[in-house]
Amino acid sequence: MEERILNTMSRRFFCLPPTSLCSRVILSSSLALALFATTAEAQAPPVSAPQTGLQAPLPSPSLPVPKAYKPLLQSPKLSGEMLAHPLTIQEAVAIALATNRNLALANANLLKAQGRTQEANTAFNPTAGSTLSYIRLNSGQTVQIGGANITFVNEEQKTIGVQMSLPIDISGMLRTAADQSRFVEIASRLDVNRASNQIVSDVKAAFYDVLRAQALTVVSTENLINSQTRLDDAQKRLKAGVVAVYDVIRAQTDAANAQHQVIQTRNSVSLAIANLNSVIGIDINTPLHISNEGALDVPTGDSSTLNLNVPPPSSEGKPNDELIQQANVAYDSLNLGADYDKVLKEAIETRPEVWQAEANLRASRKGIFLARRSSLPSFALTWGMNYTPDTAGFAPQLVSWQAMAQVTLPLFDGGGAKARREQAKADIAASEVSKRTTVDGVTLEVRQAYLNLLLARNSILVTKQVVTQAKEGYRLARVRYNEGVSAQAGISPLLEISDAQAALTLAESNQVNALYDYNSARARLDRAAGRYSYTAKGGGYTSPPISKSGAEKK
Repeated sequence: MEERILNTMSRRFFCLPPTSLCSRVILSSSLALALFATTAEAQAPPVSAPQTGLQAPLPSPSLPVPKAYKPLLQSPKLSGEMLAHPLTIQEAVAIALATNRNLALANANLLKAQGRTQEANTAFNPTAGSTLSYIRLNSGQTVQIGGANITFVNEEQKTIGVQMSLPIDISGMLRTAADQSRFVEIASRLDVNRASNQIVSDVKAAFYDVLRAQALTVVSTENLINSQTRLDDAQKRLKAGVVAVYDVIRAQTDAANAQHQVIQTRNSVSLAIANLNSVIGIDINTPLHISNEGALDVPTGDSSTLNLNVPPPSSEGKPNDELIQQANVAYDSLNLGADYDKVLKEAIETRPEVWQAEANLRASRKGIFLARRSSLPSFALTWGMNYTPDTAGFAPQLVSWQAMAQVTLPLFDGGGAKARREQAKADIAASEVSKRTTVDGVTLEVRQAYLNLLLARNSILVTKQVVTQAKEGYRLARVRYNEGVSAQAGISPLLEISDAQAALTLAESNQVNALYDYNSARARLDRAAGRYSYTAKGGGYTSPPISKSGAEKK
């Protein structure tokens, strides 16, 4: 029956065209111009599309998955074997698929929906019951006739009765109620897939946050070492009488600020690990060590491939009027190209939220028929047997039985059916709006994820070049500092090298953020496409209810 329902759903499955992203993006920087080409064909897609394929296959749960009726009572601690080596991102996902709290809740809701389906199906089954009764009167009644005592009422009366009933669904009401409960069960099962899809995305985002915090700690530590080296150089030059006391004080301030930054970044690592433990669903205090093995994708190319097409400044050195005009263009709609359309189509055909909305709509439509239940005829067959060992009378019968065929024809229900139909129509309307909202939400989510991926990809290419330039600037500043060139030119040599070091630290931090923003964007695009929804184990479906081509699955 479930397969029949899914096939019905697939025949009615829809695929709406992508809606435009109703947002106004004001382009005011070269990085934004790198993302949106400002050529005469403003709607043209970027010169090269980012990677949009599945970032990594979905692993199987690495721990035994608890039964839905017997979930974990507390977040478990990892075994010594799992803690013996740094945890990879795939291993973190595999653990979460067995220990995450939201997934356990979705499975519990599915178990409840399955129970309701079973209850609805039992309405087709015959029922049997028995009745046992014992009555004792203060006295019986006997009559003496022809020298014989005939008992009319016994002082003790015992009765054993057996009844059997078979409902005949002539109106289809029982079948409709069973179908409705099955649609609700389908929606609950799809909610398990939705939870799985969300869990993988959340775990990867938390994992990248830890890696990001660790990488920024390396940057801040490097900055502290540079600051301490510069302080040592300044103190030596002060003793030699080459620099002023101000230079030493400035170096001491920079070293103190760098030390404070190291403390902050290390604290961020601890907080990020605690958050990752929580998202996975393990003990918050687990001393987790993670590895970036297999976690990071680095796009190829450099900023020269971005095809900025930025008009040069005017001959007077002022900003080009064309550039100013382009930078203030508000793009209400962007044609992101075939890659985006492909991902969007995949999301509409895959996301369990869309199928869940469709299943809920089907269940609501079944409610119209159920609303008429008080005005529909019903038919039942009933058979009963009574065993009365203490029967009395002139012709007592110890065993009696009766069979009955009963047809009930409702004549008037006081308008109850009409009122319920109006409620059912309202439920259908709400489900249809919810379905449209779901599709629009998925479309918007995919578009945002794709745009963020474009931005993150281009940010990496730009920051890579900025770091190279900042390193060269810092090297030249140190050379000038050691040679005293800046002092001869009237510029504080320590201030120059301090500014160069700050620029390098900022550039490296931006590069770290760009790298992890890019990989997080990849994971969020996979989530938006629904690629983490279906697992081989668990309470949900193992694949979308229809094939990618839209054909029904038999």
